[in-house]
Amino acid sequence: MRAAVIANGEAPSLGLMQDVAMRARLVVAADGGADHALAVGIQPHVVIGDLDSVSAAARRQLIGTQFVHDTDPNTTDLEKALNYCISRGATEISVLCAGGGRADHALGNLSLLVKLGRTANIKLLDDQFAISLVNGRAEVEGPVGTVVSLVAIGACTGVTTHGMRWELTDYAMSFSPYGIHNEIANSPASVEVATGDLLLFAGRWVERHGGKPG
Repeated sequence: MRAAVIANGEAPSLGLMQDVAMRARLVVAADGGADHALAVGIQPHVVIGDLDSVSAAARRQLIGTQFVHDTDPNTTDLEKALNYCISRGATEISVLCAGGGRADHALGNLSLLVKLGRTANIKLLDDQFAISLVNGRAEVEGPVGTVVSLVAIGACTGVTTHGMRWELTDYAMSFSPYGIHNEIANSPASVEVATGDLLLFAGRWVERHGGKPG
């Protein structure tokens, strides 16, 4: 089952928001994400969180929407929303409005890919990237020159790519800028990891760097 979660960070383009929501069988707003949803004409099925951010105006408009008041201090509103979707049988979850604003919030949101990305196929989407956890192997499609970045969260071993401009073979990566800005050379490209938590940033644009591929 495909679900969409709308967080309370920086909102992407109208087209991306509406396209993701249209394809989802379940739309969940993480607290103040309900205001982002209503701003682009999306009516969430559920609003979940400690409910200290959703506006009174949004509450009045959300007729028929289920409100789930979850005050667990050990989970963020986005984590609550993701767990709710998984508990309802979601296997694919697209997350919107999870970036921008505070750096600690943005990094915390990315950490949920590591924490939950083996339970469901979760992608954090904005107008630049689709971000996901490489669960063993992942494919990346796009025109030649499409930007792809890999970020190891901690230590990763056996990182191997195919179809990239700069290839890796059985490579050990650590949390560093090393994997920033690769490019698709042949689509679909692929990324494999033997051990560790590797985040894949699949870009939505083409930006070919100069120089010869290395």
